[in-house]
Amino acid sequence: MTSIYKKLTSILFIFCLGTIVYSNTFFCPFHFDDTSFIVDNSFIKNIHDLHRIWSFYPCRFITFITLAFNYHFNHLEVSGYHLFNLGVHLISAVMVWWLVLLTFSTSAMKNEKITPHANSIALLAGLVFVSHPVQTEAVTYIWQRAASLVALLYVASLCFYVQSRLLQDRNKSPNWPRFLYACSLITAVLAMFTKEDAITLPVMVMLYEFSFFKAKGKGRFNWRATTPFLFTLIIIPLTLHLTKSVMSQRLQLIVGGSSGISPMHYFLSESRVIVTYLRLVFVPINQNLDYDFPTFNSIFQWPVLISFLFLAGVLYFAKRLFLRYRLVSFSIFWFFLTLLPESSFLPLQDLIFEHRLYLPLVGFSIFLVTSLFYLFEKKGVTMVIIALAAVIACNSFLTYQRNKIWKDDFTLWNDSIHKSPLKARPYNNRGLDYERQNDFTRALSDYDRALELKPNFIEAYNNRGTTYDKLGKFAQAIADYNKALALNPQYAEIYNNRGSAKDKLGQWTQAIADYNKAIELNPDHAESYNNRGSIYDKLGQYHEAILDFDKAIALNPIYLEAINNRASVNEKLGSTSQAITGYNKAIEINPRFAQAYYNRGLTFEKQGDEREAMSNFNKAIALEPQYAKAYCDRGLLYYKLGKFSEAMSDFNKAIEINPKFAEAYNNRGSDWVQEGDLTQALGDYNKAIALDPHYAQAYSNRGLNFDKQGMGQKALADLNKAIELDPQYTDAYINRGNAFAKQNNLIQAISDYTKVIDINPGFALAYENRAILYYQLKDYDKAWADVHKIERSGQQANQALISALKQASAMTIDNVK
Repeated sequence: MTSIYKKLTSILFIFCLGTIVYSNTFFCPFHFDDTSFIVDNSFIKNIHDLHRIWSFYPCRFITFITLAFNYHFNHLEVSGYHLFNLGVHLISAVMVWWLVLLTFSTSAMKNEKITPHANSIALLAGLVFVSHPVQTEAVTYIWQRAASLVALLYVASLCFYVQSRLLQDRNKSPNWPRFLYACSLITAVLAMFTKEDAITLPVMVMLYEFSFFKAKGKGRFNWRATTPFLFTLIIIPLTLHLTKSVMSQRLQLIVGGSSGISPMHYFLSESRVIVTYLRLVFVPINQNLDYDFPTFNSIFQWPVLISFLFLAGVLYFAKRLFLRYRLVSFSIFWFFLTLLPESSFLPLQDLIFEHRLYLPLVGFSIFLVTSLFYLFEKKGVTMVIIALAAVIACNSFLTYQRNKIWKDDFTLWNDSIHKSPLKARPYNNRGLDYERQNDFTRALSDYDRALELKPNFIEAYNNRGTTYDKLGKFAQAIADYNKALALNPQYAEIYNNRGSAKDKLGQWTQAIADYNKAIELNPDHAESYNNRGSIYDKLGQYHEAILDFDKAIALNPIYLEAINNRASVNEKLGSTSQAITGYNKAIEINPRFAQAYYNRGLTFEKQGDEREAMSNFNKAIALEPQYAKAYCDRGLLYYKLGKFSEAMSDFNKAIEINPKFAEAYNNRGSDWVQEGDLTQALGDYNKAIALDPHYAQAYSNRGLNFDKQGMGQKALADLNKAIELDPQYTDAYINRGNAFAKQNNLIQAISDYTKVIDINPGFALAYENRAILYYQLKDYDKAWADVHKIERSGQQANQALISALKQASAMTIDNVK
């Protein structure tokens, strides 16, 4: 019972310390590669579609399953992702503790002079591992759970193996050792599908077997136990060869040299990187997400030569230690062996990343604690424990402080710029954060600096293009996209972005061509389908638009913009129930999605449900207080309800938010007309037309305003312009007809009313106005015909007109019929 209590206490200590030092990470946002691997990754959006998850990156299938799990339950709420990462880290630390305990039970270690302190050594090793600052990149940086998760499975596999061998050596019942051995093999296979770092696990099993079960040169090496692990070596290369996933092909390109560095130069440079790693584990200061590390091309360069000599000395030292201090020796070899996949001959895009130290730190943690116990055991274990406690406390403080850097993109990339001032990528990524904050001046400055440092930086051209796009500088945006595509013509996202800029310039055919190219290059690019669907919507090709929105939603079932857009098109097709269902779905996914409330409000308004329309506009504004369009349309609803003061307040607010909002000026002009201030109204109509010279409704309203002031010629000029801009604009024909009628030009007026009826045969006011003019022309039969059309449509005809017609024709309606 005492032994179990000690073990539970040790686990609790590890869990408590780990939770404390990472307690300030739960709301750190997505960073860096989190965007492509989580936020924009359509492959993880449906946890039930395992085949699709597998097809994205088979060698990291387990990692992406966990991300799909988080996405299913948390969507893009980061706290769930961080909780999972922390759980993996805590359990990994417990695995380190268990591995040390098991190792002291092996034949090679059970009689060592420090073995009586096994429980303390195991606990301290676990605490060093869980608290070390260098681990922050693999824990706080969400996507790098791949590093921590593979380490968990890696160490767990070894622990199961060691436990099964220990029970086997004790001649226990074979069932339990066989079960643990099977668990070891299963976790080894899972590790192979978590991250490629697991490829060293079979070698590690053999090294462990040789180090601790073939004790002091006695006994035979157990090939029977280790050989099955050798077969797992083929899993990763075979998977890469047989699968044609997006990420597998990308990795093959990197290995083939597309990283821009040859295997030999990468190997030479990594010698210096490993020395930096050793400095970081012993003195974890000046950590940096994005190191500006030089590339070396000759072993005779002094930094390389000195590094090779130093590392060779360390490995020689580890070999010499093996017979007397084999756990210390083993921990050194662990560090170097687990670094091999990312620090040898296979060139990766980046020379150095701190998360690559996550698994090697298992070896460092064991090395640090066991070395100190061996060195100072005779002088008193208490002093060793105090010294290690001080190290752990210092590390814990540094970890907590380092996690503060991850609180947002600005602090993270500002820190990198401070430490790597001549590297382009931190400037580019800080620019992205400025762009997200709508600080476009600083964003452009950072992109310019990135391109100054690296003139062929594709992402910087792309990002600067998106900033120009947001500033309405579409020609400059397209120029940057063209430069990026000249550097890489296979970049789907940039074709999509260029299509968006061309869309805003009204170059819809060219925009569709760009979206088509983006989809050709990446058939899973949901945004391109959505954007192409939006153009089809503008072109009135609603069925094609629906197909594209369907595809975008199939790729990303919670793609709010596509769901919202599809609902809008369904409304245009007359499927208001489907439109409402779509808006409801968007709101269900994200109850704070203001645009869906706004659009649902428009739909309810068209259905005549003014109460629900008002409720939805109110909700949209509550969620997004700077939503100018929502204020404008709520103002229109107030206007229709005769609440002109409330309408005026909303139009004023819309203009305050967006001083270039032509529609708001136009609507406020109509409200001034209702207030009887035609001068103010004229000023607003003038402003609307100045902002949008193609705004037909503003010309029509200004023409109506001129007409009320007796300025007939100006009225007709504006109404003619409105009709020129929109030949199907029925209100403009009605208003021009009324103006002609006031000028006693009845024939022209009748022609305009007839045009309205041609466009919209159900427009009762046009029939009524035309009937009045026919009456004035004494063409009573045509007047009666228009009256009857009004009545047959189920609407009430003008009773004064009917009375006048009866008197003029000296007959009853029945006689006319």
